[in-house]
Amino acid sequence: MSGHDGAQIEVKLFHLDNAENNKKISEAAIDRVEPSKSYCPKKQVVSFIWAICRRIVPAPLLGESSNWRILRKNISKFIHLRRFEKFSLKECIHKLKISKFPLLSSKHCITDIARHTILECWIFWLFARIVSPLVQANFYVTESEYEKQEVLYYRKSTWEKLMRETENSLKKQRYRLLNNSSTKAILFNRSFGFSRARLCPKQTGLRVLTNLRAPSRMPVKNPLTSTICSNQMLCRKTFSNPRNVKYHFFKSVNSVLHDFHVVLKGLCTKEPEKLGSSVFDYNDVYRKLVPFLFLLKMGFTNMPGVYIVVSDVSKAFDSVDQDKLLSVMNDVILDDEYTLEKFIHVIRTKESLKVHHHVTLAHQDIIAASPKITPRLPAQPSDSVLVKKALSRIIRKEEFKSTLKEHITHNVVQLHNNFYLQRLGIPQGSVLSALLCSFYYGHMERNVVIPFLQKACEEFSGENDNNGASSSGGSNHTKEISACAFKYLLLRFIDDFLFISTSKKQASMFFSRLKRGVRDYNCSMNEEKYGLNFEMNDGQGCQSNRLHVGKDDVSFLRWSGLLVNCRTLEIQADYTRYLNSHLSSSLTVSCQGKVGRQLKTKLRNYLRPKCHPIFYDSNINSPGIVRLNIYQVFLLCAMKFLCYVSNLSVLPKFSPNFYMNAIDLSLRYMSRLIRRKMYTLEVDIAFRPKYDVKKKDVVWLGLYAYSRAVKKKQSRCKGLFGLLRSKLKAYGKLENMSPELKYAVDDARSSVLWSIKY
Repeated sequence: MSGHDGAQIEVKLFHLDNAENNKKISEAAIDRVEPSKSYCPKKQVVSFIWAICRRIVPAPLLGESSNWRILRKNISKFIHLRRFEKFSLKECIHKLKISKFPLLSSKHCITDIARHTILECWIFWLFARIVSPLVQANFYVTESEYEKQEVLYYRKSTWEKLMRETENSLKKQRYRLLNNSSTKAILFNRSFGFSRARLCPKQTGLRVLTNLRAPSRMPVKNPLTSTICSNQMLCRKTFSNPRNVKYHFFKSVNSVLHDFHVVLKGLCTKEPEKLGSSVFDYNDVYRKLVPFLFLLKMGFTNMPGVYIVVSDVSKAFDSVDQDKLLSVMNDVILDDEYTLEKFIHVIRTKESLKVHHHVTLAHQDIIAASPKITPRLPAQPSDSVLVKKALSRIIRKEEFKSTLKEHITHNVVQLHNNFYLQRLGIPQGSVLSALLCSFYYGHMERNVVIPFLQKACEEFSGENDNNGASSSGGSNHTKEISACAFKYLLLRFIDDFLFISTSKKQASMFFSRLKRGVRDYNCSMNEEKYGLNFEMNDGQGCQSNRLHVGKDDVSFLRWSGLLVNCRTLEIQADYTRYLNSHLSSSLTVSCQGKVGRQLKTKLRNYLRPKCHPIFYDSNINSPGIVRLNIYQVFLLCAMKFLCYVSNLSVLPKFSPNFYMNAIDLSLRYMSRLIRRKMYTLEVDIAFRPKYDVKKKDVVWLGLYAYSRAVKKKQSRCKGLFGLLRSKLKAYGKLENMSPELKYAVDDARSSVLWSIKY
């Protein structure tokens, strides 16, 4: 049993298959119940498990009292595991002493190796056959929307009550209960199946999460069996044996829709105007924001006054009118057929060859529309080969429309033992959901919002606004953009609007229009997620819940993970989401395998998401803000590093030199990655990113961030603070640094980060 050192006791506490693999999920908010106050504290769970162990396990098998404390502490670590973490046998027996077990004392003629092996066998059995089953039998364990990677423990009776209340709410809102015959009539006449749902707690209720990536199955009645089973008891025994039950298997929803998703992505490239102001990532925001800033500053020595409105659609996916959406998509799917092309991307790595398969829309109109537009394929490194294969599939318009209609209007969801049909909204976990939502609200913009803004431009044409600037409009959308782009910018990330204008009247009218909602599209705004950087003149009461003011008195509006400066439109990363919980709740720590190498990889992974030109381009941000963004990324990474190290308590401590080497590698990686990202981003306009931060400045900012974070938690990495200080001395004193660097490391500029618990 000594070979069990690498044995894993996984946290198999989720009650639905493939729950951990569910990355794309559907969300339907159920606001009536409040389970955030109904779960059991983990300390109580530990006490409950330990009390039962004491009751049913003979005392000699638990050892002496000193071992009890250690064993209970190890059980507590098991209960406190985060969502994707595992518990090894080494952690189960951590600090347990063989001499404190009477049955394994030296009085018995057993070798030390044999005693150690017996202890491993016994503790492994205790955790695998008593502790874990006790948790599964008495608690429903799930992640939550607000606790990041932490899991919550609910008593089974409490969870069943919440389930009943939620199912009752579902029937009254967007879902209709289906009987057996109705369910089979829908499923047996199409190529894809249904999705399984589970509930996830959020701050003010529950959210229904459905997995559309997993295949599904339904039991099929066997005529022979149903004839034989006239006796009810015999029938029950027959179906209680899984071998006697026949199933009808269905493909997963997303696997069937994959090719249709490729077509829609191709149409987005061909006709981006049908998406309205949609942006899907930082690249899209960057490509639209920088030209706007260029035009905004034309003719002005200083940045003109800007008025910003941030708004979020209330329950965007769940409020979509299905008939209206199908009508919108009829205007998008116009060609008689769509041809797909397959590519194979072979990449050489240090250890092996990696092969990736890609499918794109093969349509000559895409290339004819603009010679700069090419099928969206991943960037090709120099040590890779891209192989084009034959045409893979032809999708006809009738097939596309019928499949899309079936997917939207007949979305079947299984919750507990019941099947439901979604009557309103679209399945959010679908691979098509983001694009469908973007086309839907893009259509609303083109028919409601843009005409409204055009009319506002015409009304204000020739009139001086508060900042002395005038607005102008055009006769159509294209002319309006060219004529008024220097006056306003509208961006929408799926359902999250950002509107920037030099006219306070125009911004006020835009806000008022959104607040009224758009009845034809069943669209209304979330009253709790408005953000304005100005006061309304007409007395409309509006609480700006997305306004953030730092200790330096600089005001920002929060939008889609970004902080937009209310005066200069400079961009910073939004770290306010870390304020409500301990930073360690966002981590996944591994104590197995090559832990040192994993730590170095984690440090690079923590830096990568914020290495985007939108934070470091001098076309957007001043030199001080560019360096402040670099410093804040390092500061958050340093805090995560300290949390990660403190969770490696089972392992021997690494040396300060090892930590210093890992930090130094991550700093240099950050410098290379920013420069590579800055100059590899494809832009279709006549500007290029500007980045003038020297490598030594990046390294200094990283060292300073780590030294500040480590100084407050020196007990976690003894000796590391001294190494950091000696490294910093080589760069000189802070007083001799440039004004931009001194601006960046000012604590008042990073007040949000210093408020994070780590």
